[in-house]
Amino acid sequence: MKRLISSLVLASFISGWSIRFTPGSENKFVPLFNGTDLSGWVHMGDNPKSFQVDQGTILCTGAGNYPNWLRSEKEYENFILRLEYQTVGWCEAGVLLHAPLYGRASKTGIKLHLRHDQVEEGARSTGAIYDVLAPMVQASKPGDQWNALEIYLNWPQLRVTLNGQRIHDVDLQQNEKLRWRLRRGYIGFQDIGTKIRYRKIELQELPSQERWTPLFNGKDLSGWNSTGTAKWTAEGGMIIGSDGDGYLIGNDSYSDFEFQVYVRTSTYANGGVFYRWQSDKERGYEAQIYNVIEATNPTGSIYGIVPAKDPDARDQEWFLLQIISRSSYSAVRVNGETVAESNQLKLPDQGKIALQMHTKGARIEYLNPRIKRLAN
Repeated sequence: MKRLISSLVLASFISGWSIRFTPGSENKFVPLFNGTDLSGWVHMGDNPKSFQVDQGTILCTGAGNYPNWLRSEKEYENFILRLEYQTVGWCEAGVLLHAPLYGRASKTGIKLHLRHDQVEEGARSTGAIYDVLAPMVQASKPGDQWNALEIYLNWPQLRVTLNGQRIHDVDLQQNEKLRWRLRRGYIGFQDIGTKIRYRKIELQELPSQERWTPLFNGKDLSGWNSTGTAKWTAEGGMIIGSDGDGYLIGNDSYSDFEFQVYVRTSTYANGGVFYRWQSDKERGYEAQIYNVIEATNPTGSIYGIVPAKDPDARDQEWFLLQIISRSSYSAVRVNGETVAESNQLKLPDQGKIALQMHTKGARIEYLNPRIKRLAN
């Protein structure tokens, strides 16, 4: 009987342990901050005074304001992230997950909004998934106290715990605003003009799930063929189209896919990304690139079918372009916002990817084009 009771007690203890602690061995957590300098972190923006190490913490000084931010050197997909933060006076800040190299991380990735107070501000409250979901409970401590934050992100599950209370338990795939957000990116801290401290930052990586195919080797235009008068070159890890009217056409065909590429244009550049391309006569559909405010078909339009609505794209600035194509459905996203979509495209959903340059004397840069086949 004593052995039975001991076994039951041990089983209960083990069960309680598994409930209290996130799955995975504790020794798999790796520190992301050494407490002495910003090794392993990269400042983004124009003011290097935004972030510094102070008293063993990462201090966001507020000196740079948006778009300054601090990111991890490495990109992460699935992980458990733990950290502590302390607001310093009146504060607004953000912890960024799956942040892109360029563009609005709060729209393309995920931002956990942080404030100094416990005021109900909906999807801009402390702990909110910014502009998407309010926290289930207000769990932050009063200003100047340290808050413990744990983030479990294993697609499609996102669970966030603040000071021991669960504030989010989300199926990202089922949320219309989150399902097409980036699933891999940098971990980062925002500077939006106020002070905040971070310490005890550690991370445990979980197995990756995404399978992307790069469409550019970063060196030359192998796998692509050109037509027309436009000049196509590979420079600085980018595909560059310039000075003319023509296409760069990929060799392979795809069906049911998501395509991503960073784009930067010179002033008045006009071009696009074609998909479901069959031939020069059957060119499929075009996601327009044309950063002219109030144009009939601005950037992100499914050209001639659905004009984009207010795209967040400007000449001489990088933006993220996403194309989702599945059967008769297609959507175009610019910097994390769906700007055009249609359920009435012709079948079959199959064809090549082609880049277009359409303006003499202008230039379009394409960075990191990649494609992912979508499961049925």
